[in-house]
Amino acid sequence: MMHLNPKLRAGLLIGALALTLAAVRWADSLTDVTEASAGAVAEATPRAKADSKPAVVQPAPALDLSKLRRAPVVDPNGDPFGPRSFRPPAPKPKAPTVAAIETPPPPPPQAPPLPFSYIGRLSEERDTSVFLAMGERNLVVKPGDVIDNTYKVEEVSDSAVVLTYLPLSQRQSLPIGGQ
Repeated sequence: MMHLNPKLRAGLLIGALALTLAAVRWADSLTDVTEASAGAVAEATPRAKADSKPAVVQPAPALDLSKLRRAPVVDPNGDPFGPRSFRPPAPKPKAPTVAAIETPPPPPPQAPPLPFSYIGRLSEERDTSVFLAMGERNLVVKPGDVIDNTYKVEEVSDSAVVLTYLPLSQRQSLPIGGQ
């Protein structure tokens, strides 16, 4: 690849730009053809045979400009500066079908399955602590504790830990087995 002096490169780019602009101006001057000269060229192009009649050039049919006109505004009483809504018109309500009437309501929301697994428990005089795993976290909880503002530990028995899912106030139990 050839490396040019920055001044030489800028000069070449300016020269190329000037040549491009000159070529565009020259090409633009070539396309300035009037209708009269275009008609004359069209008349001269048919070649007449020695034994045939001279060709008659038909003038081009006039354009029907009335097709380009717009129809007048239909609603002259409307306020041109009033509020407009571009929303599509609301669909007309359909008569309810038998299937739509007999559809049962959706079931009430249910608490998700418990995200805990039982690890163990520690029983002291009156307090019982339970060790639970929640993903990578290990938790030590006892009755009355709230976990992540989502679950509340209600009670701990020999066979289960009863938790309440707080958003729906639903009780769930985690079996722990007797030990």
